[in-house]
Amino acid sequence: MKRPGRPPYLPLMTGVALGHALVLSPALVQAGDTTTALATVQVQGTRQTDAQQPLASTQALSGKTLEQQRIYRLEDLQQVASGLDVANNDPFDTRLTIRGVGDGGGTEINIGMPSSVGLFLDNVYLSRPGMLSNDLLDIESADVFSGPQGTLHGFNTTGGAIDIHSRKPTFAPEGSIRQSIGQRGYTQTQAMFSGPLTDTLAGRINLSHTENRGYIKNLYTGHELGGSNQDGVRGQLLWTPTDDFSLRLIADYNASTSYPVAVLDQAYAINGGNAYLNRANLVGAHVVGGGYKVNTDDENKAYVRQGGLSAEANWHLDNGYNLRSVSSFRYFGYQPNATDALDVPIFSGSGADVRDRIWSQDLRLDSAKGDFFDYALGITYWGENLDTFAHDFYAAGKQTTQYYASSVNTGKEVKRWGQVNDSVFSLYAQGTWHLSDKLDLTAGVRDSYEKKSGSFRRVNKNDFDSGELNQYEQLPAAMANLSYYFQPNLQGYLTLAYGKKSGGLNVSSGAATKAGYDSLLVDPESTRGGELGLKSQWLDNRVNWDVALFYSQVRKFQTTAYDLESQSSYLINAGTMRSRGVETNLQLKPLAGLTINLNGTLLDNKYLDFKDGKCPAEISLAANAPTSCDMSGQRVFRSPKLTYNLTSRYEWQTFDALQAFVSGRYSYRTWSYGTVDDSQFTRVPGYGLLSASTGLSGKYGDGNWNASLWANNLTDKRYYRTLNTGDYGSAFGVLGEPRTLGVTLGYDF
Repeated sequence: MKRPGRPPYLPLMTGVALGHALVLSPALVQAGDTTTALATVQVQGTRQTDAQQPLASTQALSGKTLEQQRIYRLEDLQQVASGLDVANNDPFDTRLTIRGVGDGGGTEINIGMPSSVGLFLDNVYLSRPGMLSNDLLDIESADVFSGPQGTLHGFNTTGGAIDIHSRKPTFAPEGSIRQSIGQRGYTQTQAMFSGPLTDTLAGRINLSHTENRGYIKNLYTGHELGGSNQDGVRGQLLWTPTDDFSLRLIADYNASTSYPVAVLDQAYAINGGNAYLNRANLVGAHVVGGGYKVNTDDENKAYVRQGGLSAEANWHLDNGYNLRSVSSFRYFGYQPNATDALDVPIFSGSGADVRDRIWSQDLRLDSAKGDFFDYALGITYWGENLDTFAHDFYAAGKQTTQYYASSVNTGKEVKRWGQVNDSVFSLYAQGTWHLSDKLDLTAGVRDSYEKKSGSFRRVNKNDFDSGELNQYEQLPAAMANLSYYFQPNLQGYLTLAYGKKSGGLNVSSGAATKAGYDSLLVDPESTRGGELGLKSQWLDNRVNWDVALFYSQVRKFQTTAYDLESQSSYLINAGTMRSRGVETNLQLKPLAGLTINLNGTLLDNKYLDFKDGKCPAEISLAANAPTSCDMSGQRVFRSPKLTYNLTSRYEWQTFDALQAFVSGRYSYRTWSYGTVDDSQFTRVPGYGLLSASTGLSGKYGDGNWNASLWANNLTDKRYYRTLNTGDYGSAFGVLGEPRTLGVTLGYDF
């Protein structure tokens, strides 16, 4: 018996992005020998990517929105999704946090600790954000899920998840070409072609090239740094031999070269003297800082070669059931050249060469949408093999000895080999009980078994060999969600969730030196979270307003400490941290063609229990410095108290039936600490970024042309994306891009 009177808030059709067209192939509509072609129909609705995803303060972004706002990089998602923070130092060292929960941070690359924010591309879990360092092109949707997401998304999502889907091949021919040019040598070329290859096989291919000369002047060489160039290709096949089966194959490859650079923010005086400037002067270096310039005799470079294969099969079984299989393999190769920030040879030709390979298999059974109960069952296997070779080369000669006030590093190449082998096997189930026309209960559980092994060896400085390290963990997750319709246009919900994140393996001798063999193994951290929220629609869908209160507590928080004796970072379980606050999303459509969106997050994050933490440089470099500091009660790093994003777009028809638009975006965040020790040297000032664009489009032949003018960082705000401590009381940061003006021309057919 069908349940009557279900309120119309949730969409009847799932998986449809707002504003995208539903196109029925003429081959699907026939009457005898007569073929009837149906016109394109615009389907407007709220996209529901997963029938079992519980109601929450999800920030759902359509691919159309990303294109209109020129959001093409992972790090730029934070300009349209409040509460998200992306700290991007280079393609390997990229850190994600949502509501202040995510990556414990540190100053040394440590391959043994994953983030607690999961990143997914086309239902495939990516082990590190650098695997999405290529441009986000031809995207169907990007969803930012906050709080523990372990039941549906799996392990290492206790802080949240970012779920991105690319557009599928189409049986109706279509294509697009885009060319953008801008200041400082910016150019981006995109090409997409999609269409039928046979009656049952469709293909789609994307080609892209992006380059940027950079915006940081190296006075020593005259080069512009901070830029990059990359080439990418993604090909897809969609096979639908019957109405009940589809197979989607995706292959992609991306090659990029970037020139990351950090500028000197300030050299601080400690103990009555400026140690950094004094040592630089001693070795004859000419220090430059405080702007878009550096002075270094060598330059950082980072080479990335990555790609992957995935296969997604869907069987529509009897009685409305669906069986999905997703198989994947990905490779990430990273080869950097790292150097110091001085114009004399001290430290260069260094870095951490990385080879990361991941593979996975997921099977999921979804029941039919039931009147009283529906569910999903699944099984997942995921594996990883990660190898790193880190090499720190210190120049020979008296300058190195003078700078470090010791000959211990002079003429040495410190080598470190690290390896991690990881495998996870998990079972999960999630179901929704429709208790009444107004009340739903969704509950889910997952249990994951992880086996992690690895080793670490260092030579030529504090020689150390860990031997084989093994870690075996159970990683349970659970979630319960109640949602209730107070009115057809007003829905409330309460979510409670729990999850465990993977443990870690130390890749530093510091821990073993101080605390013995047991310190090489870092326990999993666990997160308990809750959210209470309202979702509403008013005035015939012209006003949509969501608001949520949230609270999360992370126990055995994984972060880093520092050992002065071996001058190395190592992983620790730091105690307990807390994230709480309020989040809101507001969409207004006051006039035909005008849309205004505002999302914001007010955040209160603290370390509840963090004893024996690393002391900030202003304390550790002072006289009679303690060996550790109690961080309890202090603010969690990378946690601005307020972030908000305001976007607006107005479209109208102008002369000769042309379509015109103007669009603007303002993204703001208050100050935050850049490092886990809450150093005043790394306090990142708050900033706001203003971007704007305008353009025209119209018909030409069988397609549509479009042209736009755009400006990023219109007010030319100088701001830091990251800020970290350097040697002897210095602070270095990665500056964001200055004002960039450009033009884009495109043709869709």
